Amino acid sequence: MVVQDSQADRAMVSVLIATLNEEDGISKVLPAIPRELIDEVLVVDNSSDRTAQIAEQLGANVIREPRTGYGRAIHTAIENASGEILVYIDGDFTYDPTEIPRLLEPVRQGRYDLAIGNRLKEHSNHASMPLLNRIGNRILSEIFAAIYRVSVSDTQCGLRVLRRSPLLEHPYHNYGMAYVTEQLIRQVRAGYRIAEIPVSYRPRLGRSKLRPFLDGVRILWTMLRMWPQH
Repeated sequence: MVVQDSQADRAMVSVLIATLNEEDGISKVLPAIPRELIDEVLVVDNSSDRTAQIAEQLGANVIREPRTGYGRAIHTAIENASGEILVYIDGDFTYDPTEIPRLLEPVRQGRYDLAIGNRLKEHSNHASMPLLNRIGNRILSEIFAAIYRVSVSDTQCGLRVLRRSPLLEHPYHNYGMAYVTEQLIRQVRAGYRIAEIPVSYRPRLGRSKLRPFLDGVRILWTMLRMWPQH
């Protein structure tokens, strides 16, 4: 069902950030968020550094999540969010928070149910993303597009805007990096109108937590495991 513009414009917006030792990045991300468009910023943290303290000092609501996993942190953020419209962004400053309005607008206006960034379309991003990650992302996205018959060119992009209400209807099988892939499959099945918007991408600040081979295998397994149910 298409959401009317008047209803969509009144919807609260929550920014969700999962962090694990991102004290360098979070101090850059939070000040750059366009607060005039955002009702709350939730940082879900499992760090041993000063990430949580810095986030609190910069006005974010911080939730401590002792359970590990990127998906677990995002799920906890969804459970605690006040907004109906959610913005996912990473805490390592790879994504530019000033680009949030470009993804937020089509969802807020009710023209799309999900706006997902596309890092692979911009050639200038290639130097910022390790070659192995770039190849892996492209392969996973092409497999996803082929088996689920939907055009999504960068399924692993961590900058996206979506609606909260359907996200907690079912339990998830994977609360690691594959969480958002499982979520995307559910959204495709539900007939979500998906917008892809080119976004910029920078070298991360701090150490990467991504395990390219292991996480890639788990993401691929999630696609294949859920495929027969499609």
